[in-house]
Amino acid sequence: MTSIVFIFLLTGLVSGFIAGLLGVGGGIILVPAFFFAFEFLGYGSVYLMQICLATSLATIVITSIRSVQLHNSKGAVNWRLIKVVAPSIIIGSGLGGLTAGYIESSTLQGLVALFLVVASIQLIFEFPPPPQNPRTNLVGPVVAGGGIGWLSGVFGIGGGIFSVPYFYHRGLKMMNAIGTSAACGIPIALSGTITYIYIGFDEVTLPDNSWGYVYLPAALTVGIVSSLTARFGVK
Repeated sequence: MTSIVFIFLLTGLVSGFIAGLLGVGGGIILVPAFFFAFEFLGYGSVYLMQICLATSLATIVITSIRSVQLHNSKGAVNWRLIKVVAPSIIIGSGLGGLTAGYIESSTLQGLVALFLVVASIQLIFEFPPPPQNPRTNLVGPVVAGGGIGWLSGVFGIGGGIFSVPYFYHRGLKMMNAIGTSAACGIPIALSGTITYIYIGFDEVTLPDNSWGYVYLPAALTVGIVSSLTARFGVK
C-alpha cells in the first residue's frame, strides 16, 4: 500500500506540473499511471479502463481549477473564446464518456495506447500545422469544441493536446493558448466525470470507495497534490 501511495503522490507531482506548464489536464500522465496502479492493487474489473479514464477526469477537475486561477492571474485566459466553445465541449465530453462506456476495457486499452503513441509522434516531429490565424467563422470553434470534448471524454484527458494547437493556430499567443486550453479542461473534466459516474453508478464489480467509475481515493490524492504543483508549471 505504501508503494501505491508513493505512485499517487508522484503522479500528482508530475501531472500537476505538466498541467500548469502546457495547459493540459495531465491525462496523458494520469491514465497510464492509474492503469498501472489499479492493476497492482488487483482491480481486475472488466471496467478497468473506464475506471482509469473516469478517475483521470475527476482528478483533472481539481487540477484545472487551480491551473486556471494561476493562468488567469497572468491574463492568459481568453474568456470570450471560452464562452463560444464551452457548450459544445461540454456536450462532446459527455458523449465521449458515453462512447467509452460501451467499449470493452481491453479494446479501450488498445485505443488509448494507440492515441498516446500517435500524440507522441505528433509532438516529436511537429508535423506542419495549418496557417496561423486562419479566417474562420463561429462554426469553426463550435465544431472544434465538440470534437475536442468528445476525444477528451473517450481518452480521459483534459484536451490540451488538441486545444493548445487549435487556439494557437487561431491566432492566440502561445501563453494565451495554454491558459485558454487550461480553462477548457474544467468543463471537459466536469462533463466527462459526471457521465462516467452516471453510467457506472449501478455497477457492482467496482472497487470499494468508488463513485460510479471514479475511484475517489486516487482522484482526491492525485488531484490535491497536482493542484499544489501546477503553479510551478505556470511559472
